[in-house]
Amino acid sequence: MVKKYCISDCMKHRVISGYPEMTVKFAAALMAEKHIGTLPVILKDSELVGVTTMDNIIQIFLPDFISLLSNISFIKDYGDLGTLSRENMEMAERLTVADIMEEPISVENDCELIRALSFMHKYKIRDLPVVEDGKLVGIASRVDIGRAFLSNWLNSNNVG
Repeated sequence: MVKKYCISDCMKHRVISGYPEMTVKFAAALMAEKHIGTLPVILKDSELVGVTTMDNIIQIFLPDFISLLSNISFIKDYGDLGTLSRENMEMAERLTVADIMEEPISVENDCELIRALSFMHKYKIRDLPVVEDGKLVGIASRVDIGRAFLSNWLNSNNVG
C-alpha cells in the first residue's frame, strides 16, 4: 500500500504570525527580521482570520502610477521614490494589519501534497497556512511542498 503524503509531513510547525491590531510598521519590521514573506493573521486563540504578505505592505508605499505602467525600465533614476517619506512612515504607524490583510487561503493539516500545490497554483500564493479545526498549526512554502512532492514521486518511481 502506498503512503499518501500530507502537508503535515513537510510544513513548518513554528509559525511567525501577527494579530489584526498590529501596526503595519510593526508587521513590516517583524517580517524583515524573521525573513518571511507571508504573515498569517490570527486571533489570540490561534484562529486564522487573514494573511498579509510583503507584497501587501510594499504596495502601500508604491506610487499609484506604478500599476499603470507595463514597462518602467525607461525610468533611469527613481530619485525620492526609493526612500520612504515621512507621510509613508506615519501611514505605516496608523494602519493596522486588519486594514491590509486578505482572506486566508489555507488547507487542513491532512491535505495531500498535490492538492496543496494545486491551491498554491490556483491562487498564486507562495506560502500556505495549515490549520486544524480553523486553528493555525503550520505553514508550508511552495518549495517545502514541491520538494516533498518531487521526492515522494521520485522515490515511488525508483527514478535515479
